[in-house]
Amino acid sequence: MDDQESIREKLREMMFIEQDGQIELSDKLHKQHYDFAHKLLPNIIDNYFPELLSRVVNNSVQDWILQLWNNCADDSILNYCTAIYPTCKFVKPSDEIGLIYFVMPAPRANPEAAYTAVIFLIDDDSPSEWLRSYFTLELGAYIIPPVHWILGEWDNLKHINRGKFKLEPTLENFLATVIEEAQNTWC
Repeated sequence: MDDQESIREKLREMMFIEQDGQIELSDKLHKQHYDFAHKLLPNIIDNYFPELLSRVVNNSVQDWILQLWNNCADDSILNYCTAIYPTCKFVKPSDEIGLIYFVMPAPRANPEAAYTAVIFLIDDDSPSEWLRSYFTLELGAYIIPPVHWILGEWDNLKHINRGKFKLEPTLENFLATVIEEAQNTWC
């Protein structure tokens, strides 16, 4: 093997290692994104909703969400995931309905979510007893473009695919759909 062939072989090896590293990073980011939106948040909403609500009320929710997001990460990607993370907001569409929503980092693969939300009915019961539903707007599986979006809902930690999201995948359209779906289910 001459020097040029040796150099070409070394470059191919380096490119493979770099590509392999990018795939590994992508897999770790996908797992973090998926675990946060599809495992951790449904569990918090089902089992720790009063704590989530308390943190929203006392304005400490974003710090808590960042900690939870980082806990879903592999140590090797912590520098990346502390710069790009979900944001959490609260809105009250009416006197009896509350909505906590999360804007997720941009999804890259299905079924990563662009947005998630818990909608809840405010009444005289303890918050742990409030009627609530958790929804996601997920990147759908596709073989060829165009990309499509799926509305997901959780019922007792079980994922329910509500079908293709027919509107433009904006936060406003997602929240309006969540409110409509919850009201249809609760009434």
